[in-house]
Amino acid sequence: MLGIIACLTSCEPSNNALTSEALQKPIKIAVSNTPLSAPLFIAQQQGYFKQNNLNVELVRFNGGVKCFNAMVNHEVDFATSSETVVMFNSFKRTDFSVLASFVESDNDIKLLSLNPQKYKHLDNLANARIGIIKGSASEFFLDSLLIMYNKTQQPIQRIYLSSEQLLPALLNDKVDIISAWEPLSYLLSKKMSRSPEIINSRGLYHLSFNLIGLKDSHIEKDQKLSLLKAINQATEFLNKSPKQAQQNISQVLEVDAQQLQYSWSDYTFRLSLSNALFSNIQTQSQWAIDNQLVPRENRVDFRLIFDRQLLETYTNQEAGW
Repeated sequence: MLGIIACLTSCEPSNNALTSEALQKPIKIAVSNTPLSAPLFIAQQQGYFKQNNLNVELVRFNGGVKCFNAMVNHEVDFATSSETVVMFNSFKRTDFSVLASFVESDNDIKLLSLNPQKYKHLDNLANARIGIIKGSASEFFLDSLLIMYNKTQQPIQRIYLSSEQLLPALLNDKVDIISAWEPLSYLLSKKMSRSPEIINSRGLYHLSFNLIGLKDSHIEKDQKLSLLKAINQATEFLNKSPKQAQQNISQVLEVDAQQLQYSWSDYTFRLSLSNALFSNIQTQSQWAIDNQLVPRENRVDFRLIFDRQLLETYTNQEAGW
């Protein structure tokens, strides 16, 4: 009898076993179906989440806006989105934090046309029909370009479209130019014998993709630190093995490997929360206020939504401090 009791006791699962990666409630992360989410896909593929005792489920959405909404609706624990999504939502709420940026690009948005030579001289933009997505990085980029070249008084027709409508509108002569993200430049270049880009705008706009979480979250700090470590391991893999990474991401997103290669060199994969990102969000928020896209009185101190302490703690741990 004592032997049976001893067996039953020894066979009971321990508390440690119950908290193992396999039995944890999954941490759900909303990820956008874009190569910009590559560090999350690679962390899953290469087993970096599991190595750090995390049970992670990637929930895929089309676009950072949908990812952010899934998070605030408590469908997921974290979201990935651009800094523009962060900026606009900061005027509505401050119950979220940017934990880290994991990729940047200074050449992701471009002015594209079927007749790019015509618009190389920007005076020819006068009366052009330009397809843009209202209140987005697409419009911010156009305005930044006009300011840089002192063309803000140029009479142009802004044609507001959805992201899905941009390329068809250009191909069907509904607009002359579009302000668009990749992969539209790549897709358009496949239909033309020359580059569709009107002007080299590298460096004008810095796009970032960021990991965002709610401040009031059941996810423990140690788990967040492990999450940062897994993502950082993925960025290291992306930088060390770009060809293998492109093959992996091509399979995950079901896109042509040539499409990834077209813009891959524009991506900088690294874990950070830089002053440049903070400055970029500040600039975009002022633009949004000036264009009456957001209420001025709702402007917040963006330091309130940057969780620098978490990333600093992770960095110090990795350095052994």
